[in-house]
Amino acid sequence: MIVKRSPAKLFAALGFSLLLTACGSDTAQNPVIGSLVQSLPTLLSGKAAAEAPSADQIRSRLTPEVRAQLGNVALKIAVLEKDNRASVLIERQRNRDVVTYFTPDGISMSYKSGVLVGTRGLGFDLMGADVGDVLQSLRSGRDGTVRVHRYLDGEDQIVLRSLVCDYTGSGRITETCYSDGLEIKNTYQMSGGRITASRQWIGPEQGYIRLEPAS
Repeated sequence: MIVKRSPAKLFAALGFSLLLTACGSDTAQNPVIGSLVQSLPTLLSGKAAAEAPSADQIRSRLTPEVRAQLGNVALKIAVLEKDNRASVLIERQRNRDVVTYFTPDGISMSYKSGVLVGTRGLGFDLMGADVGDVLQSLRSGRDGTVRVHRYLDGEDQIVLRSLVCDYTGSGRITETCYSDGLEIKNTYQMSGGRITASRQWIGPEQGYIRLEPAS
């Protein structure tokens, strides 16, 4: 059974408790960091929808000094477009070319060389994606690439959705994919052959998520 959680509540929960945990007990007990965290409750904690912090507001608080005090953990910012909710993302796992980030309240997003391959905790999650050919096409511009997404249905059965994708651009690549009357457009900002920022489709219910630099 899928448990649908409210994106408004999930992405508004921007406390630094998980960041402190990620930095280790020594950092968490640092009185300087404790004071710093307590000084930001109006921005980095759960808020009403009308007051939820934007990506720019979050980014403005993640100064080099703050990042250093937090142990220089790798950070990104995610924005779920359907509700315009922003959250800090903390890199917690790396398995070869797949990096998994967590929000402070435990939502996870996994990226394979910058291409989204899974989410957990949003509800109607992307359980997995085959994107090997997508990565090759992002480098070569080859059209007609097939990507395969996996979702859970209401009976906990895996449902596959295949999409055929074409590519345009170089520094900023647009990936246009089609499947059974559905059209999606993912965009990737490229630098030195690497994806530095992106807007990617999770699925029909959650729509698009943007991954942005934290600085």
